[in-house]
Amino acid sequence: MAQDNRGKNSTQPTRQMWFRTLFSFVILGLFLLAIIGHLFYIQVIQNEYWSTQAVSQQLNDIVVSPHRGTIYDRNGTVLAESMQVWTVIMAPSNIKQEETREKIADNVSKLLDIDRDELYEKTKRSESQYEKIASKLEYPIVEKLTKWIEDNELDNTGIFRIVTDYKRTYPFGSLASTVIGFTGTDYYGLYGLEAEYNETLSGVAGRLVTAQNGVGGDMPVTLTYEKTVDAENGNNLVLSIDSNIQRIAEKYLEESVINNAVTNRGVSIVMNVKTGAILAMAVKGDFNLNDPWNVQDKSVLTTIAKLSGDAKNKALVEARQKQWVNKCVSEFYEPGSVFKIFTSCMALEEGVADTKTTTFYCPGYKEVEDSTIVCWRSWGHGEQHFPDIISNSCNPAFITLGLALGGERFYKYFVGFGFTEPTGIDTLSEAISNPGLYHGIDMSNVDVATSSIGQTFKITPIQMITAISAVANGGYLLEPYLVSEIKDDNGNIISTTNTIKKRQVVSTETTKQVTEMLAAAVNGGGSKNVYVAGYRVAGKSGTADKTETRLDGSNTVWGSFGTFAPADDPVIACLTIIDEPHSSNRYGSHVAGPVCQGILSEALPYLGVEPVYTAEELASLSTTTPNVTGKEVSTANTIIANNDLDVHILGNGKTVLEQVPESGHSIPRGGTVVLFTDEESVGTIVTVPKFIGMTLSQANTTASKYHLNIDVTGIGLESGTATCVRQNWQEGARLEMGSVIQLTFATQDSIA
Repeated sequence: MAQDNRGKNSTQPTRQMWFRTLFSFVILGLFLLAIIGHLFYIQVIQNEYWSTQAVSQQLNDIVVSPHRGTIYDRNGTVLAESMQVWTVIMAPSNIKQEETREKIADNVSKLLDIDRDELYEKTKRSESQYEKIASKLEYPIVEKLTKWIEDNELDNTGIFRIVTDYKRTYPFGSLASTVIGFTGTDYYGLYGLEAEYNETLSGVAGRLVTAQNGVGGDMPVTLTYEKTVDAENGNNLVLSIDSNIQRIAEKYLEESVINNAVTNRGVSIVMNVKTGAILAMAVKGDFNLNDPWNVQDKSVLTTIAKLSGDAKNKALVEARQKQWVNKCVSEFYEPGSVFKIFTSCMALEEGVADTKTTTFYCPGYKEVEDSTIVCWRSWGHGEQHFPDIISNSCNPAFITLGLALGGERFYKYFVGFGFTEPTGIDTLSEAISNPGLYHGIDMSNVDVATSSIGQTFKITPIQMITAISAVANGGYLLEPYLVSEIKDDNGNIISTTNTIKKRQVVSTETTKQVTEMLAAAVNGGGSKNVYVAGYRVAGKSGTADKTETRLDGSNTVWGSFGTFAPADDPVIACLTIIDEPHSSNRYGSHVAGPVCQGILSEALPYLGVEPVYTAEELASLSTTTPNVTGKEVSTANTIIANNDLDVHILGNGKTVLEQVPESGHSIPRGGTVVLFTDEESVGTIVTVPKFIGMTLSQANTTASKYHLNIDVTGIGLESGTATCVRQNWQEGARLEMGSVIQLTFATQDSIA
């Protein structure tokens, strides 16, 4: 039998020893794998992070601001731009003498209006290459500093560096302030489009980088490292806003806010009904974009001044925030009778009434279940047809329509016109509707009744103007917008906003019928405060009581007016809302109607929409010139202005020697009377231009340019296509400045 060599003293490894050895190697292997994995994670996965951390310990840098994009209006007018300013950086490591430190502290502190002792302490940081001593400096100060550096022979020492920076500026101050918004001290958009498009406008900051040692101090001067990383400029915005129409809207809106002692601001919006482009979005009171922290309302400032401590600070914050808010998109209101436009559309679309045979009787009230809802005309309107109830703004008649529709159908169109959803306009803080602001599909008869006349629910102004535009354009609900294009720094178009049709709410035939009734209401009906000669305007007024009661026990109202024109082929819609007027007449037709009228009277001709005058309108356009010959110039000027005429004065005399046209001569209202005040100016001659082929609007513009007047006659003026076919003074004739040219207008098919 073979001998077993595995004895007590055997040197062969046992099975247990093999397992222990293997286990040790496995543990060691896992440990090594863990180390390798961690190193891989650090060196590969986290390479960028740790590289950044290492660089941050070795480098010190300052931000170089990019050029923030410019904001233009639709015509290329600058509304917001970045103005070049400068930052002054000092390198104390390059200051070799105490005398230089003292000189810098004494003189530069005065030039830059900074603390002398703090500046001196910075000059003593001998290891530092970058000390920011002043920023946002404008050119005159920088010019003085540069001259001082040169005069003291410090320009080649490397002590000072002046770095380009930017600050935001707004050329037109308060124009469209709540739309544009503003930036903070960090150049970041805080409100309005500046905030909504901050990423687009901002660009990418650059860097000025210098080396530093491991403990954060700058490297010795002999080892200086410096690198400049250029900033990337921001992109530019081209708005749909037209600064000229915006200025017109703000002018008339501010007039109403002041004249009607308005306590909660007013808004006006002008929208292109065919595209959704917002041409003007005005809020008064507003603020100065160049000084947004200053409260503009003087009465509010007076109230705040009487406070102290926390109460004063709180009131100041609230006043600032209120003036910054774009009321057009961020606040809700009750539309009142303007909403009857949509109740009319619903009724016609569903066939519960028609414009010819349906009649209504108004005794001055309407009983609905246990409620009695009164008409604004307490004694009633009596028997009426459909067009009459719009002109009369009859509550009982529209309640009748609402009840005939019923809650389910009414709610369907309420949703369809966009009153339960955001419009999607591209700006900050559009208010979001919620079911607590309006009645749902299961509304009661009383809810239907009150909603049909625009009460007991709230919407935003931007929702209303969008819905009005849908009626104007044939029934299509569009998405409104403020930014038409985004362009890069070289003017290349990055993106363009296209018209978005959300849905057709009602048929084109329905909108045509409603438009005709709204136009009748303006041209001789209850909405004549927005009548504009030469243009058929469609519109509706509204007045809604606020549920809030003032401290003096009185209630307040929203007075509004919604309109669009021309009625035959609508181009623009205009909505004005006056919040809390305190004049004797607070109805929307009185406080808001004239604002819309003023805007349309200037905006339509500006947009090239030709006026179409009736014979009666033409007759009212002319007047006769007063006799001012021999009178002092100041007196003559006043007399002419009182006759709805303009004046053009030639010469330096104090007395009128001659006038053209002569006294008693027929002249269009708004025409120009030329006054000659010395012998040298008498008989100034102009050459008659060619008027034939021009429209009336073009002829008026040309006549004004040449200081001539035109007397309009002829047929076909009811047509917007009428052009001049005859002029009594031919092209090239030489006449005295101020002379009247007779022009005959006709449509093409009327020329014999």
